[in-house]
Amino acid sequence: MTSTYIETGGHVRVYDDAVRTHLEFPLGTYRVHFTSKEGFSLIKIDDLTVGTERVYGGRDRKVDKIFRSYALSDRSLGVMLSGDKGIGKTLFLRMVAEEARELCLPVVIVSEDNDGIVEFLESLDECLIIFDEFEKTFPAGRRGSADGTNRQNQFLPLFDGLSSVKRLYCVTVNDIADVSTYIVNRPGRFHYHMRFEYPGPDEVRQYLIDQAPRAHRDEIENVALFSRRARLNYDHLRAIAFELDQPDTLFAEIVEDLNIKAVEPSTYRIEARFPDGKVWAEEVEMNLFERGDVARTFELRNANRSIFATFVPRDLLFEADGGIFVPIHKLELIDDEDEQPEVYPTTVALILVGQPAYGFGF
Repeated sequence: MTSTYIETGGHVRVYDDAVRTHLEFPLGTYRVHFTSKEGFSLIKIDDLTVGTERVYGGRDRKVDKIFRSYALSDRSLGVMLSGDKGIGKTLFLRMVAEEARELCLPVVIVSEDNDGIVEFLESLDECLIIFDEFEKTFPAGRRGSADGTNRQNQFLPLFDGLSSVKRLYCVTVNDIADVSTYIVNRPGRFHYHMRFEYPGPDEVRQYLIDQAPRAHRDEIENVALFSRRARLNYDHLRAIAFELDQPDTLFAEIVEDLNIKAVEPSTYRIEARFPDGKVWAEEVEMNLFERGDVARTFELRNANRSIFATFVPRDLLFEADGGIFVPIHKLELIDDEDEQPEVYPTTVALILVGQPAYGFGF
């Protein structure tokens, strides 16, 4: 069936081939709208654009990859973007939307859930369909809707890509644990799953050089080193750049006042190196930047035994190269028999996990 589109007053409505006004889907950006009286329609909105903002982490190459694969495919293509808030998923969506319009693909944004949404989307001709914060708009049932229904599974036939109309689907996800198991690890439905990580020191450094040209290079370096100790997203960096671009600003002073406190625990890899060269390592979740006078305890294990180590965050040593160490004389150790171990480690280091060299993982 060929669909016909009628545009009046910024609204685009979809009809069957009994009515003809537009012979094809008008190029533009639209939001899906629903009322109980009129049903589904498309409201024309401002185009999603990147503007003059510089893009970091080689993301333009990822956009090229998506559209190269879409051009080569004879079926619909799905792209999932996952990661915490503030680390660039929305900016990447804007890049994808810009490229889609360059290729004469209309852009459709789905931001609300209503019965019949799948059938409506299935009626659209070739386009880019965006689901921002997919797991929030369409709960999977585990933490979502009150009746426990999985609102994501209704899209499985659509995402299978077997429709007679080829489309590009792009969804953003903050918490991958809240996405249906029928979607995750299913490349037949989502060919790409692009994971957004926190920017690493090199990317932080370049961002601040670009966005805070008047900042002292030593202060930029302090931020880059701090990013190895705590996760900084682009919202954080934007605020830091604004402050550092002011005269005589010190990062050590502004970090106390900005609303960027690490309220969520981060994952650290703790490595204890012993005199015989052996290394015991574990990954633990901790918040090192709140209640620094309260002790933290973690367990280190090897094949035969365990050691429980306790330290106070205020005693940590933050080295100039970004390393984090627990002073051995400040470390309390007991073994699994509640006794002090015969051999103490020579060093105990904490390494922030989940931070690649660039802020865009795949």
